[in-house]
Amino acid sequence: MKKSLGPNTLAQPTPVWLVGTFDEAGQPNLATVAWGGICCSKPPCVSVALRPATHSHDSILDRKAFTVNVATEGFARQADFCGIASGRDTDKFAATGLTPV
Repeated sequence: MKKSLGPNTLAQPTPVWLVGTFDEAGQPNLATVAWGGICCSKPPCVSVALRPATHSHDSILDRKAFTVNVATEGFARQADFCGIASGRDTDKFAATGLTPV
């Protein structure tokens, strides 16, 4: 049976990206991002879309830097947690056992 999802911004499957940032106090953070991708091949560039209300958005603007990590299936739980917890009040690295490098 077919089911219409209506007009929506869906593109499946998409990789789960963990975007790493450091805030102004030097605290590392991870954000789970679904809206990202390669935007240029020469020079190699990626883009990520974050709402201005997110902690990572401010950190990227302040530091002018971020990392991109593609989460594999083995890191699904950590990626899910990083998508629902806020870096403003949670140390996601301590909570997930991941290590900032």
